[in-house]
Amino acid sequence: MSNDDIIQQIFHPEDETNYFDPADMQSNKAVAVLASIPILFWLPLVAAQGSSYGKFCANQGLLLLVVNIALSVVEGILGTVLRFIPFIGGVIAGLLGLLIGVAGFAAFLLLLISACQGKARRIPLIGRLFEAFQ
Repeated sequence: MSNDDIIQQIFHPEDETNYFDPADMQSNKAVAVLASIPILFWLPLVAAQGSSYGKFCANQGLLLLVVNIALSVVEGILGTVLRFIPFIGGVIAGLLGLLIGVAGFAAFLLLLISACQGKARRIPLIGRLFEAFQ
C-alpha cells in the first residue's frame, strides 16, 4: 500500500452506503449510533435482528473495541519500556499514548458521525480486518 493510498483511505474512508437498503438504514439509525460506542457494539444484534446494516455497525463497533484494547496493551508495554530511557523516554511514551488516544477517538467520531448521517463507512486502514457477524 503506497503513501497516497493510505492518505486517501484516511481522509476518504470506504463508503458502503449503497450496499444497504435505505429503509433498513433509516429504521436502524438510532441503534447504529449507539453501536458506534465500542462497548455497545452488540446492541444492533439484539435490537435489529436480521438487519444487514445493523450487522455492519456491530462489526465496526467490535473492531474498534478490539483494536482499542490491543493498542492500549501495546502502549502500556512500550510506555513502560520507553520510560527506562533517561529524559526523552517519558516524552516519547507520552506522545505515543496521545497518538493512540487521538486515533481511537477519531475512529469513534467517524463511526458516530457516519451513523448520525445514515451512512455506512468503514474505519480507515482497519475497517476490513474481520467480519465477526455475517
